[in-house]
Amino acid sequence: MDLKKLVYFVTIAEEGQITRAAKRLHIAQPPLSMQLKSLEEELGVKLIIRDKGEFELTPEGLTFYKRAKEVLNSINEMVTEVKEQREGIRGKLSIGTVMSCVPYLPPALNFFREMYPNVSFQLFEEDSRRVEDLLRSKEIELGIIRLPLQSQNINNISIYPLQSDPLVAVQPANWNISKGKTISIEKLENLPLLILRGRGDYSVFHKFVEMCNIYGFNPKIICESPDVTTLMKLAESGIGIAIVPKIAVQLRSNESLYCAEIIPEINSDTALIWLENQYMSKAAKNFKDVLLDLF
Repeated sequence: MDLKKLVYFVTIAEEGQITRAAKRLHIAQPPLSMQLKSLEEELGVKLIIRDKGEFELTPEGLTFYKRAKEVLNSINEMVTEVKEQREGIRGKLSIGTVMSCVPYLPPALNFFREMYPNVSFQLFEEDSRRVEDLLRSKEIELGIIRLPLQSQNINNISIYPLQSDPLVAVQPANWNISKGKTISIEKLENLPLLILRGRGDYSVFHKFVEMCNIYGFNPKIICESPDVTTLMKLAESGIGIAIVPKIAVQLRSNESLYCAEIIPEINSDTALIWLENQYMSKAAKNFKDVLLDLF
């Protein structure tokens, strides 16, 4: 059925007269009357009872009017939604992040949702390598990872550094290993350590081990995990000392844990990544701009 016929019929029904409807539609009266007659023939029912220029809807006409109005409203909403999605003010945005970078999201999400409250989010919490894989398969549009990139082929990925986080030693408060804001790396020798390490992830694990080797010892690592909250939970239980990026401590605020920056400073760099020369939704572009402005 021609959509224009629905528009014509709804206008006639709302105006209650062919002449007024024709004026509202900016067309001549005879063509509008022909369109109404054609619609009735197509449906095989009488939609309007005419009487001296005025008319009333038949029961079939009233039902058709209600349904036609619903269809036209739905189409208008669809067009509006598509336009809004193009402008990044509604839709769903998929983002991948490593767990230790999750604290970057709340300030960005709060700021973004003030501007675009109708955009929803789907978050994937993975290690850096998996975030890259999700980006390449286009399951996500943006990724927050710890550098360096894990794959060999990085030619089609844009990388924008966000922030550099110092590594900290998170220990049970009653261990009394260090009560200052810092702890020398030598004090960690022979202590049970819990360290962040994702699949193929170089950043935290290898940087820490290399620094320990420079200071003449191999660290006593009793647990490796890509989940920073698990490491801090184990530290809270007295299993060992968690070695994690400082920002990750925000994930588990607890008085039973004590945090000290490791000296010499060992930094873990965070970056936002996205695919080059690929379509990116307006919502993703807007959120990318928010992240880059904040960090």
